[in-house]
Amino acid sequence: MSRSGRSLCSRGMIHGLPCVAVLIASGIRTPAAVAQDLPGFGASVEGIVDLADQCAGSVPDLVTPCRELALTALAIQQGVGLATALGSDNPGTPSTLGKRLGAAPRVSVAFSAIGLPMQMPRVAVQSVQELAEEENLAVVGLRGTVVAGVVDGFQPAPAVGGVLSADLIASYSVLRLPGGSGFSGSSSGVGLGTRIGLLRESFTLPGISVSAVRRWHNDVQAGDVAAGNPGEVRMDLTVSSLRATVGKNWFVLGLMAGVGWDRYDADADVTVPQPGGNTASVAGPVRSERSLYFAGGWFNFLISQISLEVGVAEGVTDPFTGRGGGYDPAGRDWFVSGAVRITL
Repeated sequence: MSRSGRSLCSRGMIHGLPCVAVLIASGIRTPAAVAQDLPGFGASVEGIVDLADQCAGSVPDLVTPCRELALTALAIQQGVGLATALGSDNPGTPSTLGKRLGAAPRVSVAFSAIGLPMQMPRVAVQSVQELAEEENLAVVGLRGTVVAGVVDGFQPAPAVGGVLSADLIASYSVLRLPGGSGFSGSSSGVGLGTRIGLLRESFTLPGISVSAVRRWHNDVQAGDVAAGNPGEVRMDLTVSSLRATVGKNWFVLGLMAGVGWDRYDADADVTVPQPGGNTASVAGPVRSERSLYFAGGWFNFLISQISLEVGVAEGVTDPFTGRGGGYDPAGRDWFVSGAVRITL
């Protein structure tokens, strides 16, 4: 956990969020070297310019490929990060689970199908000119989520319950990254977090909750210098997510809406061919953050639900002034997921 996370957590609460949420999503926003606020909670990017400058060094011919490869790292970070985080952390319900009769926790298991379009520079090419073009691809995958209700919360009034209730969340996701777009293989990751109930859904009141989850992904590689590509990017990925959701059931139908904030952290390695046939690699941290919005609905079948969710995440401003490449990181990213959930 970062020093800022420890300092903030020592004060107990941050903007009304419990300290446990801060612990999981530590590393909250720091001043970015290159950042631009957008509507919502804001969006920023950090480390891209430094990574490109280190890559190019004093060789003018490397400026363009190094910038495009640095932006490839940003695109991978946001595309893969969004695909694994999605919108709600427990699909098909805005409320915490609570407990069954006695001390036994309620448990839910969900399986989600993931899909989103992704844009990035074209790395699976043979020239710098082609690298500067935009690649459009689809990221699809699966996510399994297990949630357990560990704190039932308070009931300050009749039909008003679940106040400060808590769930524990664990997830595992696998994403298919197309080899035709230069990726070396699929990506998988695990997540851990908590959901805090502000109000549990009742006959007259909606369910309201906030959650914090942190996810860790294995390395992702795009491009291959050995195959003749004008560069390659290899990076790990950590995603810190905050979500707030509100929703309600109407007999067999339920509707939910939410807002979220994601921070993506990675250590990126960029490799480019150098004049004379050699290659050079540089490494540096790449960080970005942005807000997102989502809505969904579901059908109830006794102990199971079938849900569908759609959402959109804000883009970030291109950190390179006057750049002529086709990929624009300022574009919004849409996503969709369908899930089946069983609650016991």
